[in-house]
Amino acid sequence: MGKLKIWIKAFLEKRNKLHLLHVPVNVLLWNWFHQRIVGINRSVPCSVYYTSKVEGFKNIILPKENTTSIKISFAVSGGAYLRIFNGTTLEIGEGTLWAFNLCIITGNHGLIDRSDYTYKSVKLGKNCWIGNGVTILPGVELGDNVTVGANAVVTKSFPSNVVIGGNPARIIKVVP
Repeated sequence: MGKLKIWIKAFLEKRNKLHLLHVPVNVLLWNWFHQRIVGINRSVPCSVYYTSKVEGFKNIILPKENTTSIKISFAVSGGAYLRIFNGTTLEIGEGTLWAFNLCIITGNHGLIDRSDYTYKSVKLGKNCWIGNGVTILPGVELGDNVTVGANAVVTKSFPSNVVIGGNPARIIKVVP
């Protein structure tokens, strides 16, 4: 029992150090089990919700400081699918977070020739909120303070300070 207490204490200290205080301990433990024991998202250095899939994490660019909200989104936003192909990047701005079932891809096949792939990077600005069930396609750049409504399909780039939604996404509101 002594070794278990030591392990739990170390785990909680690491949780505090990683600024994941808002993530329930049971979620972090379940994520850890699936990442380290089962092997889902094993190459990702931060906690990823066990129902999410992150491919190409090495191509994700995070802010140098204050990645707390991003790490919390990785840890608690289930059903996310992030596929970042080699030669492309996903840049996530400071303070950006997302809900369940986010899909971001940086590559897509051709309309006629399915073996013809195109690859384009994706950039999410600072302080963006991406709602439930959103799909973001290759080449999209979102400005700062963009809110993406639930189930939107983002096929093109948008400027800062807007609310977007729909399929395909369009500007719903400009925020002064």
